[in-house]
Amino acid sequence: MPDPVDIIVGRNVRQFRALRRVSQLELGEALGLTFQQIQKYEKGTNRVSASKLHQIAVFLDVDISALFEGAGISQFGSRIELSPDAYALALSYDKLSSPAGKEAVKTIVTLMTGEAAETAV
Repeated sequence: MPDPVDIIVGRNVRQFRALRRVSQLELGEALGLTFQQIQKYEKGTNRVSASKLHQIAVFLDVDISALFEGAGISQFGSRIELSPDAYALALSYDKLSSPAGKEAVKTIVTLMTGEAAETAV
């Protein structure tokens, strides 16, 4: 039975890989591994060594701690789980340089989710 942390790390590797539209084959080639080994990492069947975790984080351009999100060991405490689309939207939001643009995005999302009506009551 795989360790829960290995499963979480594998899931996070899979999410970041998919977000960046990198195939298992491409990631494997970059790390000197087969795509089958990447599959085993992503399922949590095989543990990822510290050096491979570092290589994965560098290749996927994420902080290594992001690969442990959801495992309850993050230096930043617990974080909410985001879908790949929500994560991509958050990255795009952070790239906005205009404070007015950021405020407009927040207003649109708030109106679309109906939170404005709930908070006004």
